[in-house]
Amino acid sequence: MLFEPLALGALRASVLLVLALGASLALRTAAARRLVLALALGGALLVPALSAVAPVWTVVTPPPVRALPLLDLPVEGDLEAPAAPAPAAAPAAPAARLGLGELAVQLWAFGALLVALRLGVGLLRASAMARRAAPAAGWSPALTRAERLVWPGADRGARVAVRESDEVDAPAVTGLVWPVILVPPAARGWSEGRRHVVLLHELAHVRQRDTLAGLVAGLACAAHWFNPLVWLAARRLRHERELAADDAVLGAGAPASTYAEELLALAGAGRRLPEGALAMGEAARLVDRVRAVLSPVRPRGLGRSRAAVLVGAVAAITLALASAAPGSSAAEPADAASGTLDLRLQAIAEEELDRVLGTWEATAGVILVLDPHTGEVRANAGRANGAPADVALRSAYVTGSTLKPLVLAGALEDGVLRPTDRLDCERGTWTYQGQVVRDASPLGNVPLAEALAASSNIAMIKVFDRLGGARLQRWLQAFQLGVAPMEGAAAGWLPPSIEDHTHAGAVVAIGQTATTSPLQLAAAYGALANGGVWLPPTLTERSSPPVGVPVITPETARSVTTLLEAVVSSERGTGRRARVEGAQVAGKTGTVTWEDAQGGAHAYASFVGFVPSTAPRYVILVGVEQPKDGGSGGAVAAPAFAQVASRALALP
Repeated sequence: MLFEPLALGALRASVLLVLALGASLALRTAAARRLVLALALGGALLVPALSAVAPVWTVVTPPPVRALPLLDLPVEGDLEAPAAPAPAAAPAAPAARLGLGELAVQLWAFGALLVALRLGVGLLRASAMARRAAPAAGWSPALTRAERLVWPGADRGARVAVRESDEVDAPAVTGLVWPVILVPPAARGWSEGRRHVVLLHELAHVRQRDTLAGLVAGLACAAHWFNPLVWLAARRLRHERELAADDAVLGAGAPASTYAEELLALAGAGRRLPEGALAMGEAARLVDRVRAVLSPVRPRGLGRSRAAVLVGAVAAITLALASAAPGSSAAEPADAASGTLDLRLQAIAEEELDRVLGTWEATAGVILVLDPHTGEVRANAGRANGAPADVALRSAYVTGSTLKPLVLAGALEDGVLRPTDRLDCERGTWTYQGQVVRDASPLGNVPLAEALAASSNIAMIKVFDRLGGARLQRWLQAFQLGVAPMEGAAAGWLPPSIEDHTHAGAVVAIGQTATTSPLQLAAAYGALANGGVWLPPTLTERSSPPVGVPVITPETARSVTTLLEAVVSSERGTGRRARVEGAQVAGKTGTVTWEDAQGGAHAYASFVGFVPSTAPRYVILVGVEQPKDGGSGGAVAAPAFAQVASRALALP
């Protein structure tokens, strides 16, 4: 998503411009103020590019907290029955599909385009004026004399051309590479004294590269058109560059009174020139210019040493702002230097999350990478409405079908189910406890692996009927569901009681009632990948090996892993888009849809698994909220899992 870098770039530019505007009030000479403002506008333009290559230092900020819906939702099939009650404190789900972040990006792009077009048209018009102008006769002696004063010791001057144009009423300068001074036809009758001060003024603009500074200011205004500080700085720059050029004329020896008279004579009648042309006789703030010219105590000019100090100071501040990145408190996993995050994996997760959220126009999402053998969080990327958010720790979702492998693990461990069992999924419709259960597609009598691969609700309720509600409750608690996995994290929610062989228990078994945080669910899958031993997840490096909690036997963990492999490898598997070339994947999709109190439709698509399943290196969870068109976990999250997994496995 582009909102985050745009917002951060705007903040950095605002700080830089505030500092520059403040410094301009303290600096004594117009040349110094002009230099600082021009550099600051250039810095505001370059900050986004510099932030991509500059070393990062973290500014600690409080972590964002975002609550997500804890609701009872239909998932990958449907159970026609009243929903089990959701937690009383459940907040309403977000209703807008187009987030504020995406809308802000679109508005920024539209405004930037308009301002940039205005700038581009102005530059083209100024260039055309210079081409149409004819060489001005009789200006060579005055130009040579003025160039020698502006560039002492230069043999050939600045190669500045003087041209006569009937499109100007007062002197102006234009040209980014080859400067051209434009004079009106009336200049044929000007005295040598007037010609001399006009050339000194315009050559001062050339020496200061004010046309280039004007282009930079225009581009900065386009990039930050919504920011009043950039327009204020650009306006101040226009005024200070004229004052600096006036000071240069006086510094070359022109009498102040004579020059003030010439300014008054040239000002006020000039037509407005396009962007890219600097007019000497602008009437705006003319009184201030004349007062400055006539002031006997006003400091003028800028030495090379002071200019170098100002350039270095603005450059250092710009680089510092470009390097600054918002961090978080201890509960927010942003500091990889002292924590468990792998910066390479974090970058992959951030990039792939932005890609999937952008593709599916989603409002929120998370990509979490966990080491199943240590419990260390290796990557934690989260977004909510276009802004960074710690979705993995601070939010909770209904599990959907991602809960089914944990239910099967309990049934296998208790011996009420065998990996070789076949389950009759009827013809896609079945009645249980007087309620109708439906699958997404009819399966018939199929092996357990195929039933899970197709995410059959009928098969899972038949497994629940063997397991019973009390044992189901015990197994979910054994996998630490409903318990905060670490300090400061969301705890999720389990029904307070699940009676044996009731409709309420069946709803839980297919994943419609229990909620977990993404971190909880990833840690539970970590137990499957870690031979049945659950490890507490952590964001800080441990000084000693973690104490694991055996949940199931290694044999059961391997059996469930084989079932999860079929979810990805089977042609009927809902997770086949999670396949990774050269590696076996074990994982499960989850697709959740619901309606809010106003009848609005919502969706959550997820995939969680581990890779390689034969020797797991990573548990990876991808969750996407509000994907467009109600995208499923297999269509939305599974491909993102494959991208993260393949890139992670390629790392040394």
